[in-house]
Order: sequence, then structure tokens, then C-alpha cells
Amino acid sequence: MTHHVPGFCTLCRSRCGTLNSVDGDRLVAVTADPDHPTGQATCAKGRAAPELVHSRERILYPLKRTRPKGDADPGWQRIGWDEALAEIAEKLAGYRDRHGAESVAFSVTTPSGTPMSDSIDWVERFIRRYGSPNTIYATELCNWHKDVAHQFTFGCGMPVADYAQARLNILWGHNPSSVWLAEASRIADGQTEQVRRALLVVDPRATAHAKAADLWLRIRPGTDDALALGLSRLLLTGARFDDDFVRRWSNAPFLVDEASGRFLRAEQLDATGDGFVVWSQADDEPVCVDTREPMADTQAADVDLCGEHDIVLADGQTVWARPAFAHYRRACERWTLDRTAAATGLAPADILRAAEMIAEAGAAVSYHGWTGIGQHANASQTDRAIATLYALTGSFDRIGGNRIYGPLPINRVNDITLLEDAQRAKALGIDERPLGPPASGWVTAADVYDAVLEAQPYAVKALFGFGGNFLVSQPDVERGQRALEALNFHVHCDLFHTPTNAYADILLPISTPWEREGLRPGFEIDARAAGHVQLRPRMVAPRGEARADYDVAMDLACRLGMADDFFGGDIEAGWNHILAPLGLDVATLRAEPGGRAVDIDTGECKYARTNAKGEAAGFATPTRRVEFYSERLHTHGYSAVPQARAPLAPDTRRPLRLTTAKDGYYCHSQHRQISSLRKRSPDPRVALSTEAAADRGIVDGQWVALDGQTGPIRLKARVDDTLAADVVVADYGWWQACDDLGLPGAPIVGSASFSLNAAMDGDTRDPISGAIALRSARCDVRPLARRAFWPGYRSFRVAAIEREGDSVASVYLQPVDGAPLAGFRPGQHLPLRFVLADGSEVERFYSLSDAALDTPARYRISVKRLAATPDTAAGQVSTHINDTLREGDFVRARMPAGRFTLPTRHDAPIVLIAGGIGITPFLSLLETLAATNTTDMPEIHLIYANRNSATHAFAERLRELKGALARLDVVDIYSEPLPGDERGRDYDADGYVDGRIIPADWIDRRARFYLCGPTPMMSQVRDMLTARGVFGFEIFSEAFTSPAPVNRAGLAAQTVTLKRSGKSFTWTPDSASILDSADAEGIELPSGCRAGQCESCALKLVAGRVHTAVDTGALDDDICLTCQAVPLTAIELDA
Repeated sequence: MTHHVPGFCTLCRSRCGTLNSVDGDRLVAVTADPDHPTGQATCAKGRAAPELVHSRERILYPLKRTRPKGDADPGWQRIGWDEALAEIAEKLAGYRDRHGAESVAFSVTTPSGTPMSDSIDWVERFIRRYGSPNTIYATELCNWHKDVAHQFTFGCGMPVADYAQARLNILWGHNPSSVWLAEASRIADGQTEQVRRALLVVDPRATAHAKAADLWLRIRPGTDDALALGLSRLLLTGARFDDDFVRRWSNAPFLVDEASGRFLRAEQLDATGDGFVVWSQADDEPVCVDTREPMADTQAADVDLCGEHDIVLADGQTVWARPAFAHYRRACERWTLDRTAAATGLAPADILRAAEMIAEAGAAVSYHGWTGIGQHANASQTDRAIATLYALTGSFDRIGGNRIYGPLPINRVNDITLLEDAQRAKALGIDERPLGPPASGWVTAADVYDAVLEAQPYAVKALFGFGGNFLVSQPDVERGQRALEALNFHVHCDLFHTPTNAYADILLPISTPWEREGLRPGFEIDARAAGHVQLRPRMVAPRGEARADYDVAMDLACRLGMADDFFGGDIEAGWNHILAPLGLDVATLRAEPGGRAVDIDTGECKYARTNAKGEAAGFATPTRRVEFYSERLHTHGYSAVPQARAPLAPDTRRPLRLTTAKDGYYCHSQHRQISSLRKRSPDPRVALSTEAAADRGIVDGQWVALDGQTGPIRLKARVDDTLAADVVVADYGWWQACDDLGLPGAPIVGSASFSLNAAMDGDTRDPISGAIALRSARCDVRPLARRAFWPGYRSFRVAAIEREGDSVASVYLQPVDGAPLAGFRPGQHLPLRFVLADGSEVERFYSLSDAALDTPARYRISVKRLAATPDTAAGQVSTHINDTLREGDFVRARMPAGRFTLPTRHDAPIVLIAGGIGITPFLSLLETLAATNTTDMPEIHLIYANRNSATHAFAERLRELKGALARLDVVDIYSEPLPGDERGRDYDADGYVDGRIIPADWIDRRARFYLCGPTPMMSQVRDMLTARGVFGFEIFSEAFTSPAPVNRAGLAAQTVTLKRSGKSFTWTPDSASILDSADAEGIELPSGCRAGQCESCALKLVAGRVHTAVDTGALDDDICLTCQAVPLTAIELDA
């Protein structure tokens, strides 16, 4: 019996509240929990959780290498947990004692894009108590700039944006619909017909949010610093900033000694107290201010922000000084409107409009930026430029701005102070980047490679990885491979085999979030979320011998003599320690699986609060104020005020500007083996402009070579007419195959690679953080197999027609131009246009039924004549093909396409269930296996249902294939055998496809089932398989869709009826979507990102037709995305 367990998803930063459907010890579904603060919607990744938990590809037992590193086969040997942990503890102790703890580097995967968030506190505690200052965390490519560099300005990481109450929301290089669904939902709530909050999007791409924005700034990649300074200049010159906030709560008026670049201090004027020096305009002299106290209104109005002053110090010296704000103004003044427009590629009018929108919003501006502004060679100063622009608005911690909630009073267990100062000083890269991630023990992979290969500045002997796949997620891949081969010892914890953990000496199996408990004190998005404390229950037992990362850390800590620091290895005791200040414990939270709401401080402007002594809270910066001028940066040799980097230099060999973005269906280098996700995004892509494609002869859908800094990689082109002419956007993180769909993986280096980092060198880095310019580099793109791809329709001649029985015709098509044909995958179809006898032209999709080769000489389709029935007319096109079409006739065809692709290799049994002409995609698979003489074909069982021998197409050919393919078994079923049909000779079983045909052994061995045939047959078979315990994600079926362009201007009002509720409303053409119309009528329908990405708005279409603005090829034909769909007829939805 299925029961529903509340929890939350930890696959990404959104941590959406979920309801988890559990049947026995099986996780069968994950849906949104509307009662949870972050549970408005669940994305496709979260809904794919059953595929993760029950994947056949998981690492389930501890494994030990038996063959040399670098060997294609590591020779994994199963060992026990005790043996594994004993050896690991012995090795770690030995390296620490002989070479120092710094000789062991750790790598930890991101808590923002993996379930590591359940364990990160305990893993970091373990690393720091062990004593290693070297953790490859990739924070320089992820969160460091928004969470740490932001502190240079505000003394804290970027706070939560109050999207729901802002007058203006700004998404700066940030696309929540792909990376943070809870944010996307909040933004979407402000974009309805009833509520309209202004939205400004800064992004090179036309994201869904950009399309919905009041203003989209299509910025040139890597020029965000220039835009921020240019906008700041406009606010400054127009006096359109919060003058009172700047004077009272920033260091703008503090005088800077021009000779030293340091602030003048009160003691330099022989004054008492701890303070800084400002210039009083009324008294025309310097005065001291103590930043522990709030600045009085009269003084705030009096201080000078832009003058130059000679100051006589107490020792008689005279120094020349200017206010910090004057330095900031000068940095901005360089960025005139024309210069900013030239650097960013933006129209001056759009820059002016953006400045006006910011000014008009006043102190109610919310914004967020993440890796879009963090993966550049000037990322730290870019964050400074945007943060100081934001400071001008005065929105910080104001209602409608970026808010500081709480914090929850908990005992933290992973503070950096756990690592001794002497060890912190040994962090790799700290001499080059003393203010950067190494100061927190977070080092770059490149620095670890140097330490392993060259012992610089000392030798790293061992690596302990908690997840992570940096050979794919970091550049300089070949050097990384050499470093991993050179390690003396390497341990890795993971769920799946990866290119990185293939070099490990010991692999440890890690549980999924649904197989372990997880504590979350506080979520992110708003005040309610911030005060929500939840212990996620274990939903199902761990598969195999998988354990949580925190269990591994605690066990090893105890073995290494750190038991007292880890509560004797008792995670529950550790969690109780964390929760103690809240007055909560694990037992209480277990009794409330949906979580507990805790009161937190939600007041605004907490920096202005004073204590009993009259001291202001201020900001956690050296001056206790927002810092337009950072003395700390200056004393370390960096610019004290934001500074823009010179734009990318022209490069005739690589004239295009390369950026990248996260695919919303995947988290970094994960999940591409999951069929429900891979069918939505099957191939690695590079988007390029219409102009760039035309100049290079590239066609949409064509495989191309992207020539980067270190060589070419292969990607599939997507021509995007919204991109700037010289900008390309490449996917990253690709290497995995998806055997269920017959989709290939690729090597992580070389010209056959799909991985963007195989084309990147990582040489250009941010001087403060070490960030790599992954989103602002140079490249070029060129076509591969140019003539095998074509745009639109191409003319074909019917070369031959063969009869396959009375009612099936196989049509062989050859291109009229004689040029090569594009290859295809088994199961794909050919979009064709036929001219009928009456002169009309119609389009149909027919499965390709011949071998899928890379360079086929011709295409074959096989079409059954659809006879008339009492309820339906005869098939118009199928009749034309069977009765009218002749050799020498012409048809037109587009490129082969389709997402119903079939595996040529798999370690599970493959069961093909065909009804009638549904055999054609399966015939293509079998012909492919026969033509390629594959030696590793999967075990295949073909179940072929027909009425009798008269309708049994390809009977003789299938017998030949059965003889040629050793691992093929064929079962023919006749429902209405003819008198001459003999069981055992012509067919194998009477009746229909049912349970007796599917042995339990196939299900026990987790067979994959592929269905193609009449819809009622596929529905019945699917229901039968599901009832017998087959997971839905192990059943695949073919369905053709043919979306046609729709002219919205020609649409008419339509009635939308909700079947279950009985409600109805009228959609009118002035409404953007069905969901928007429902909102306008006060009818609540499921919703999420409202961008067509998360699919949380999907409803079953019971009757009628709709047009959807986004590609829905990965969804069933009867699914309607209400946020993107409009009705073409009256419709009925299952709601």
C-alpha cells in the first residue's frame, strides 16, 4: 500500500518541500508538498528520484582496485566496510604522522547541486579536525563570490531576495527556472495578470525569465562589471540614489589618505575613541566618527562626500585626503554611457531605462546573481561593482529588498576555527590568494595538481573525495588525470562510477537522500522558510550496503582518535547538539516529519538597531559600515573600489565569445543516465546566433566542433535568433551514456569529447578568488559532416517499394541531390511531406525501419494501410502510400528525429513489445545490430502481436534476424489465427500480450520494456507491467507529435472545463496562457516556474487541443503545460 511521507529534496539549492510516495520498500513518486515553505512545485529532477534510488548503475558495496590506475578496467573487487574503513584510517593516520595532515587533500562536491548538503557540516568538521587545509570545493566557480566576496561590501553573504514584496526584481546572470525552483515560483507569482512586479534580467541568453521581463539586457559575456559601474554612474550623476543611507550607513564619507590608501583614524588626530575621520562642511574641518554609534541626522547631512582636503595630523604631518565616496565616484565616472554601451554590447537607451527602473524602485530592489557573474576572470570585482550599485539603492535588509532573516540560534559544528591557524597558513594557493577561498581551506584543483605532480609548494600524497567529479567540472583535464594516476592513495565516496572516481583505490557506496535521515535547520526563500526546521525521514532502506557521507566521516573520526569531537560516532547526538539552542531535539522532529516552525527575527534594517549602550549593530565589515572603499582589499594589493577588467581581446582564430549555462534538467556533471531527464535534453548542445550559423554553414541540429583554448569538442548546434551575433552558449558536464535510450556517452578528453572543460585551459583566473573565465572565453564553431545535415525539407525520390504482406508497404527513399544522408538512431522517425491526389500537402511522421547507420545510403519507412472502420475513415496518407505512390515519385523530408530511441547495448534484458505496424522501430534496432555485427548486444526479447499471418509483417525477415542474432528471442502472438495458421510454426501463443507472456524472471532482473503499437494495447500492457512491480521509468513507449506553428492573432476565446472540480472559465486571446486565465478567474491550478521548465503545472488533457509555446516532445501527448499552453478548441483538463 502506498503512503506519502513529507520531506524535502536536496538535489539542488532550492530544497523543495516534497511528498514522497512509498510502496513497501520502494520509492515510487515524488511530488510537491504545498504545505511546505518551499513546496510550491517540484522539478523534473526531483520527480526522477525513484530512478536514482533504484538505479541498476549505483555503487552498492565497498570496492577495491586490483589493477593499475589509468587502466580502462580498475578490476573492482568487493570488500567489507570494516576492511575498507580500517585501511583508510590506517593510511590517513600514516600520512598525517609522517608528512603532516596537509599531505592529504580532500575533495567535496557542491551542497548546492548535490545531496551533500545533508552531510557537509560533518564532513567539513572531519577535514578540519583531521587537520588538512586543502579541500577541493570548486567554491571559486560557484558560491564564493556571492557568499564571501560580498562580505567585502556588506560584511555578509548575499541575503535572500524578497521577490514577493519588491518593486523591482533583478536577475543578474541568474536563471532560477533552471537552478532554483522555489525562487522561480516566487518570481512567477509577481508576474501574473493580478500582480505585476517589475523584472529586470541581465543575461546574454533569452531565458524564460528574460522573455517575461520588463527589460532584458542582452549583455556581452564577461562585461557585468562595466554595466554595474555604468549604471552606478547614472544614479550618481542624476542624484538618484539613497543619499541618507549612503551617508549614515556606508563608509562613503570616511577620509582616505591618498598617499597610503588607508583610512584616517581618530587616533591620528589625537582624538580618543575608536573611529574614523570625516570632513564637516559646516565647520570646514575634520571630525571623528565612532562607527559603534549611529550617525546623527545633522552630522549625516553635514559630511562631505566628494571634496579634497589637506589634513594636519597630531604629529604635525599634513596629508592629502579624499572621502571614500570620491574614490568610488571616480571609478564609476570612467564608465560613461557610450563606453558602457560599447563594452557591454547594449543599447544606450536600454542602459538608461535600467537605471531609471532601479531609481524608480527606491529602497525596494531585490536581486540575485550566482555563477553567471562568478565564473569570470574579474569575478570578485564584479561582485563588488554590483554590490556597491545595490548599496546605492538603500534596499539592504529593507522590505522588498535583500533580507536578513534570523538567524536560527543553533550550534554550528564546522567552523573554520576548528582548523588550527598553523595549518590554515599551509593551504595551497594562500600566498597567491590570501583573501580568497584558501583562507577557508578551500583550494583549487589546479593547485592540488601542482602539489601532486611537482610537490609545489609541498607534496600531496593522498586524496579523499566526498563526491565530486572535477575531471569533468574543471579545466585542464589531462593534467588532472596525470595527478590522479600519481597519487599514492585515493578514496572516493559516491553513488555512481565517474571518470574521477575511476582512479580511486577504494570506492565507498553512498546512500541517496531518500535512504537516510537529513536535518535542515532553516530553508531559503522567505521568512517562513528561514524559520522552518525539519528532520527528513528515511523513506526506504539503503540499497545494498550504501551509507551516508556523515556516517563515513563519523566512523573514520572515531577510528582516528576523534570520537569525543564526534559524539562517539552518534549522529543523533550530534544533531541534538546542533538543535539544543532551539529547544528541539531529534525525537521531537521525528514526531513531526513535516517540520517545525520556529520564530525568527523578521524585522528590517537590523543594522540600525541599537543596544542598551546606544551602540548600533552596523555591518560586519572593518569600518562597521557598507564599504564602497575596501581598505582590506587595498592593503593586499587589490583595487579598493570596484574596477572593471578590459574586455576580451579580439582573436582571429577564435572570434566568438563563449559562455555556458546550466541545463535545468541536470545538476552539473550528473543525471544524464536518467532516462526521464535525458529524453528531455538528449544531446550536448551549443547555441549560436543566426548570423554565426549562416557564416559557417551550420544548420540547426547539426553536430559541430567547438574549438576552444585547448582543442575541439563535439556538440549539437542549436541556432538561436535571440543571441548576439558573436555569442555562443555551450552546455557543460557531459560524459554519461543513457543506455535505456541508446544515447551515447563520450570520453572526457579529445576531439570526440562532449565535455566543455576538455576545451578549456583554466589559465585566466580572478586574482582574488581564482575563478576561471568559464563564462567569458574565446572559441570558434565549425560544422562536422557538413553535407549530411540540411535545414527544412529536402527532396527525395522513391527508389523502390516493397510489399510486406497485403497491407504494408516499405518505401525506399534516396535524396534527389545525391548528397550524403544524416545518420539516425534506432527508433527515430522521418518527418515527411506528401502531395496527395487532390493537390493538398500533408505531413506525417513514420518510423525508420532499416539499419541505423552513421552514413546510410537511403532511408526506409514501412507503412500499414489504415482501413476504414465503422467509427473512423481510412487513413488518408497510409492509403496514398500503399495504393498511389510509385517508384520515381517525389516526397520531401526533414532530418530524422524523435526521442523514442532504442539501446544497442545494455546489461538488463530488453523486452520489445510490438503490435502490428508498431514493429518498425524495433525492426530498425534489430537490423542495426545485424548490420554492425555487434559483439555486446543486449539480451533481447521481441513480443510481436498480430491478428494472424495475413497481418504479420516482416515475418520471414524476423526469422532471419533471430537466426543471425544469438541473443534475440522472438515470441509471436496471434489474436485471431487463420485456419491455416499453425501454432509452433507460424506463431507461438494465442490471445494478447498479458502476464503469461512476461516471465517473472525478466521483472526480477529489472528488464526494460519498450512498447509500440495501438494506444489501447500500450495502455493495457503498461498497466499490467506496473501492477507486477515494474517501475514506470523502466517502460518506454512511442508516440508521435507534430506541433504546428500557431498564429495567436487568429485564436478565438475557448471554454476550459476542469473535470474533477466541475469548474470552468473562458480563455481569451489577450491572456498569455491557460494558467494566467485561471489565475484571473481566481481558480487555483498547480504551478511552478511559469517558464515551461519545471513541468509542475502539467495536467492531463481529457478532451480538446492546445498549442504549447515550448517543446513538449518529452511529455505524453495528453499532457498540457498550462503555463505555456493556449487552447485551440474547447478543452477539458483533469483538475
